[in-house]
Amino acid sequence: MKYWSMVLHFYQPPTQELKITKSVLESCYLPLLRILSEKSGFGLTLNISGSLILQLKRLGVDEFFDLIKKLISSGKVEIVNSVMYHPLMPITPKDILIRQIEKNSLTLKNLFGVESTAGFFPPELAVDKDTLDLIHNSVSFPQQRESINYVFVDENAPESSSKISTSIVKYDRKYLLINNRQIGGLFRSYPKQLSVEIVLNLIQKNSGEEDLIVTANDAELFGHHYSERLQVLADLLDAKEIKFITASEAVVKFGNQVKTISDVKASSWQNCQGFDLWNKNGLQQEYLQLLKMVHDLTLGSLDGAAEDLFDQANSSCYLYWLSNWPWWHPDLVGTGARNLIKCVRMANIDNQKKAKAEEAYHLFLNKMWQYHWSGNVETKYKEWQSQI
Repeated sequence: MKYWSMVLHFYQPPTQELKITKSVLESCYLPLLRILSEKSGFGLTLNISGSLILQLKRLGVDEFFDLIKKLISSGKVEIVNSVMYHPLMPITPKDILIRQIEKNSLTLKNLFGVESTAGFFPPELAVDKDTLDLIHNSVSFPQQRESINYVFVDENAPESSSKISTSIVKYDRKYLLINNRQIGGLFRSYPKQLSVEIVLNLIQKNSGEEDLIVTANDAELFGHHYSERLQVLADLLDAKEIKFITASEAVVKFGNQVKTISDVKASSWQNCQGFDLWNKNGLQQEYLQLLKMVHDLTLGSLDGAAEDLFDQANSSCYLYWLSNWPWWHPDLVGTGARNLIKCVRMANIDNQKKAKAEEAYHLFLNKMWQYHWSGNVETKYKEWQSQI
């Protein structure tokens, strides 16, 4: 029997248009949760970003919240914590991360009734040693720090010198559940209609003698990006060859027999060197510099609303859509930058500091749109296509 610990990542950017969130809700979230509510004998792990939860609350979608609560109470799903607005943790200041972890934890408690979480999902599975230390030591877990005993990471996270080829390892005081790229990648990039048979055949070839499989995927793949993959997941839950278990169940079942590793490296679930998908090109660097400037200028001077605008601007999506590898969306990036300058205008700081931020903001926007109209976007896209 193969055991499968699957985590599904539910997320929409903090500045997403509500009509798009509603479309994803109807094509993916609700159909998926209805399927889960009808089936039994399985366990799944869900990361539902606070960013998305607030959007669904504004839409007044009672069914979503009712289904999640029923799935939790029945033991079919386990909820893990994360950071509120999906910042890339290794390149985000520590104080911002701690604040966003606390916000996300409170959102889970207030809207799902989740008092504590056993695990953590770093956005994009992006981690390094400092990130893992912060997750464990965050003040967001005062009474339950030792109960945060697992973190999802990519298969590239364990140092190669460790020669680890497994789905779960021990690192310091916590377990690392390791994403199997090949199996998880089927759902994200299989070019044709996917079937249960294709998935089961790959599991048989890929997992070898190992009894546990761990995968991490965006929930939106199931029904929104690919319509048939919702049914594939439904059929997999009924397959006799595998049993789906929550991450906590995986730790209990396999934790006593795992290897311990001494080091991890900077990694994510994307195909890139370190974190250069989010911080490599000049525009990404300028957005990060704008973030740092606003952070330094407004430190200790933001009230709740302004602070939240700043946190929303720290979403990794804006850096992702500046990559032009191949993703490019200046309008979306502009909403993130606009939140930054809004929080500066609301901050209790002197006008000279505000003027400095205004100048940097408009300079960034000018450079971004100059690049957009230069023809370089198309050139970069063709370069990307030539390498796939």
